[in-house]
Amino acid sequence: MRPRAFAIAIVAAAAMPGLLLAQRAAPRRGLWIGLGFGGGQVRHWSDQESATRKTTVTASLRGGIVVVPPLRIGLEVNGWGIESGDVWDPSKGVTVNETLLIAQVYPWPAKSWYLKGGLGWGEFNSAHPGDQDSRALGAVVLGVGYDVRVARNVSVTLAADWARGPLGSVDDLVTTSTGRRFRAWDVIVGIQYH
Repeated sequence: MRPRAFAIAIVAAAAMPGLLLAQRAAPRRGLWIGLGFGGGQVRHWSDQESATRKTTVTASLRGGIVVVPPLRIGLEVNGWGIESGDVWDPSKGVTVNETLLIAQVYPWPAKSWYLKGGLGWGEFNSAHPGDQDSRALGAVVLGVGYDVRVARNVSVTLAADWARGPLGSVDDLVTTSTGRRFRAWDVIVGIQYH
């Protein structure tokens, strides 16, 4: 190897760690919030009703605190729209929702991908006459996501979640729907501020 090429290689090798460290984002601390929209599929049933599967739009809102750079905890509310609501017809609209305590773990924080798990309430909401809303503790979510930094405190998040759990029961004079349950998945694109 020529002496000049050898000297350039040594200088480049010595400068490389500094360049790589300069490109790494500073560890994040404090509060974070995210909003996402996407699509997925939900399957719900009860002891009296057969399973119904629907491909639909989904939405999520989550936020919390960074405990340490690789761990975020917070609350998440997400939902699957089974039947669209109608301003002119208040008897339309059915959703399955979750309200969860979540943890997001970034195994390698510099890589920007995370694993998510959560536990909370599952809810069945219906505007149909004679149908009753119900909720139950025991809904779970597992997910994976990737944050793409687009500004100093803003990221675009790509995520996929799988969820399941109970939705509670209704047993009154009008409606009998015991043991409501659901299973669902979704793919979401969101924006996150941190």
